[in-house]
Amino acid sequence: MMTWLSKHVAGQSIRSWGLQVGLICIAWLVSDHQLNRSMWTLGLAAVLTILTYMSLAKDAQQRSDEK
Repeated sequence: MMTWLSKHVAGQSIRSWGLQVGLICIAWLVSDHQLNRSMWTLGLAAVLTILTYMSLAKDAQQRSDEK
């Protein structure tokens, strides 16, 4: 399963794409007022942002290890 998530598509792993799509979904739900603007939502968005940066850093490390 992890090899599937770390497969690169358009320069990023599927894991990174999924995290970014999740962040976009949260932003969309908040803008449509389907999800309240609260500390929980802000915290979830912060965690997704940090995980996205960590995933992108891991992708960059894997690319440099392959060379």
